Amino acid sequence: MTAKRGRYSAGEGTRVLLIETAERLFARRGYDGVTLADIRAAAGQHNASVIGYYFGSKENLLRAIFAHRLPAISADRDALAARSIADGGAPTTRTALWILVQPLANTLRDGNNYVGLLDRLMETEILAHSFRSVDPAMTDSGFGVDRALHTALAELPEELRRQRIGMVYESALHTLARYNRSGTVPGRAELSSLIDAWDGLLHAPASDETRSIRDGIRI
Repeated sequence: MTAKRGRYSAGEGTRVLLIETAERLFARRGYDGVTLADIRAAAGQHNASVIGYYFGSKENLLRAIFAHRLPAISADRDALAARSIADGGAPTTRTALWILVQPLANTLRDGNNYVGLLDRLMETEILAHSFRSVDPAMTDSGFGVDRALHTALAELPEELRRQRIGMVYESALHTLARYNRSGTVPGRAELSSLIDAWDGLLHAPASDETRSIRDGIRI
């Protein structure tokens, strides 16, 4: 029985090693820039079939990265959301931004390259495809933030809301990925300053020029 448990522990350790090695390489070079052989070599694995044994395919390995990281991120977001509800009042864009950003910033330690991975994958079809196959319970908190932002910006036209929220998502990932690549972690004051900027972007008034163009009026 002891030997069986030992084999299981070693097997799980190898699985996690492959997941975290793949995450690091994908974050550095992109999904398409990394082969299974690259991952195997970087993980110090000599068995040519080891990734196939544990995951079956490269895409399943990517899904395993999400399954490895998302539970902790989701739990952090749920805790922040619960605290916000307990404090009372209608959710604001600033509150939603903290719920979005803080859990991602919390990953910037202990060799965690999840934010760098997301940044690399953000504009690829593989990201959306992989997320669709992830357990919905692990992505509900992220969709909750998206709904909160749309609700808090209800006064904006839908097209403008989508554009600005998308810009915030891209900027947040790019910015946190730079911390990831430099091996640093932003402090609370730094994060608050960044959220000032992203909140300002969401609420920036439309210029006369933009309103005129949207209304089809030549100025």
